[in-house]
Amino acid sequence: MKINTMIAGILIPFFCLAITPVMVCTTSQNNPVYAEETANVFPFFRYNLLRTGRVPFPGPSSEKPKWSISSAGEIWSSPVIDADGIIYVGSTDGSLLAITPKGKALWSFKAGDEIFAAPAIGADGVIYIGTASGRFYALTPDGKVKWKFQFGGALHSSPAIGDKGILYVSSFDGKLSAITNNGRLLWSYKTEASIMTSSPAIGKDNTIYVGSWDKRLHAVNQDGTFKWSIETEGKIDSTPAIGNDSVYIGDMNGKLYAVNFDGKLKWGFDLGSRTHSSPAVGADETIYMGTQDGNLVAVNKDGTLKWKFKTENSITASPLVDSNNVVYISSWDGKVYAINNDGTLKWSATIGEPLLSSPAIDSKGTLYVGCVDWRLFAIGE
Repeated sequence: MKINTMIAGILIPFFCLAITPVMVCTTSQNNPVYAEETANVFPFFRYNLLRTGRVPFPGPSSEKPKWSISSAGEIWSSPVIDADGIIYVGSTDGSLLAITPKGKALWSFKAGDEIFAAPAIGADGVIYIGTASGRFYALTPDGKVKWKFQFGGALHSSPAIGDKGILYVSSFDGKLSAITNNGRLLWSYKTEASIMTSSPAIGKDNTIYVGSWDKRLHAVNQDGTFKWSIETEGKIDSTPAIGNDSVYIGDMNGKLYAVNFDGKLKWGFDLGSRTHSSPAVGADETIYMGTQDGNLVAVNKDGTLKWKFKTENSITASPLVDSNNVVYISSWDGKVYAINNDGTLKWSATIGEPLLSSPAIDSKGTLYVGCVDWRLFAIGE
């Protein structure tokens, strides 16, 4: 499916894909769900279960290209990376690709329908991926089907893997569902409208957060019962990011919200343009979001503007922050940008075609991003 076709249809809102990470409330030091404790992996969309989009290692110091590898379709999906450095990314031809750190294809799994979201990697190395037909797959590390589950709506968001390996999946039928790691449905929580690209985030107390087209951020208890919800001005495609004492979420009208853990609004900030991007949270609690007018916007933790950096076209991908507080963002102008924490340009890498995929960074400082020209790119020394 070509990008111009998608622009004309209902799928425009999930350009923010670049789908998905989270952190679980468990004390196990060996559980890879704790991304911060296993810094050699990037197992989820947005890196961790908190969906902060913040990694504990530095990104590439320059825009030097390492390699690119072709798929058989456009790559809107965001890459994830396992403990061996294997990169997994989906394609609109329905393939999930496994690629070595040197850019060689290990295997390709044909899911049978378009993949727009990021996969998620379990503690046991099992890869989970959803498709536009609502089919959800669990794949062994060598690309074989372990089990599959049929959801009632399209899956354009990325799964989260919580305590005891429970999978949390949001779907276009408006449901947030919990399924076991052997494919059994535990519960479904119904919002009042579709959920497009908002991927579940999991707080340290195991509260699950997700946004919906019903113009609400929902907080759901671990057993699937309602905890609270808060109304926003517009529909939500954004994935929530959980900070030190707030949940951050953007709506499609272009407003960023900080919400206390009890569901009370702390502040709202007008980003100045429509957005489908998800927030990233820096170590100093600066919040970063991309907008349709091409700006990367940095907002202080008190809800005031810190700075804006202008790219040459829309941003629907989500930013990533490294251990040096450098922010990385991909744009429809065909470039990946590295922005210093004072809002100045560190470097930019020109790929050429629009970038809807959100970047991922491995522990060796290589950045990976997908492109609509059917290729996955690696950038770094």
